Amino acid sequence: MSKILIVANVLNVFLLLVLIASVAGFISFGNVYGLFLAAVTAAIAWGVYKHQRWGYFAAAAWALACYQLSKQGYEFQAIKRQVMILGFSLIPVALFLHETLGKVASKSAQNNGKNNDINRKMPD
Repeated sequence: MSKILIVANVLNVFLLLVLIASVAGFISFGNVYGLFLAAVTAAIAWGVYKHQRWGYFAAAAWALACYQLSKQGYEFQAIKRQVMILGFSLIPVALFLHETLGKVASKSAQNNGKNNDINRKMPD
């Protein structure tokens, strides 16, 4: 396994641990709002666990949202600094994982303009 994949897998585990801890933290709010945030975070964690590109992108967007909520003082008053640092650092991590581990969608019918001899239907 290449060094980039090893680093990507370690960062993936780190991202999953942060998301799972966030689910537990949101549940501890003890209200409907916290349950909604926990459900959204759990869905993102599931996408990251399955190496889906949308999951990594959503994790980056979610980290940015948590950073903004903390910065503006709407949430996370007790741990404002930690949330801001973690949110700011998770954005590039999630985008890196999006590009390295994210599964690519199936190819289009036009085969992206590549000439492929395997499925050619027209003779030369």
